[in-house]
Amino acid sequence: MKTSGTAHPRTNWKTSAALVLAILVLLALAALAAPQYRSVIYILSGERTPRDFGGGSGGRPSRDAQCDTGFVAVGFHVQTGEFYNEAWLDCAPMRSDGSLGEERRLTGRTGSRGGNETHDARCSSGRVLRGLRGRTGASIDEAAGICSPIQDIAERPNNASTEMTEPVTRPRPGGRPAEALCPPGAVLTGFRSMSGENIDHLWILCSELQRSY
Repeated sequence: MKTSGTAHPRTNWKTSAALVLAILVLLALAALAAPQYRSVIYILSGERTPRDFGGGSGGRPSRDAQCDTGFVAVGFHVQTGEFYNEAWLDCAPMRSDGSLGEERRLTGRTGSRGGNETHDARCSSGRVLRGLRGRTGASIDEAAGICSPIQDIAERPNNASTEMTEPVTRPRPGGRPAEALCPPGAVLTGFRSMSGENIDHLWILCSELQRSY
């Protein structure tokens, strides 16, 4: 009797199944080895945390200067005479990818009316305020903004790259070094003050950057 050269059907089925299984295992290993790319979505918390910049103990509470919901501070303005009289912020909308929209909105003013000169301090393009650095004594003598990219603040909260705005200095300044920095992972979204004839004491208001995927 002649023996056929064709493989047994059961042998073909086992070979095919083993090949399919091997391919699936290789695909699974490749998926595990490949970098996992996920889109990061940035969300701005509605809560605001104060941080003390300094100043004297006089004055009374003035209304806060706050960015609108979803907006972050990209600069500030101060009206001065002999002292800081009023301060307010430039705010920009934060997109979900961490970039900034083109629109700009001014907050209300905190402090007391007065002064005759307006000074501007703005972050460079793409950066936002995350604190102030300057000098304070019985009032505010000097303040400059600390600016960083949103992605740096969110991804490297303790090591974000920074640059300073132009300082706003009152005539004949004195005081001692002062700094107010938002908590790691947060951005500046407001000012708070105690004021009488001028701003006696100043706080920054900070909002946390939250990440989602």
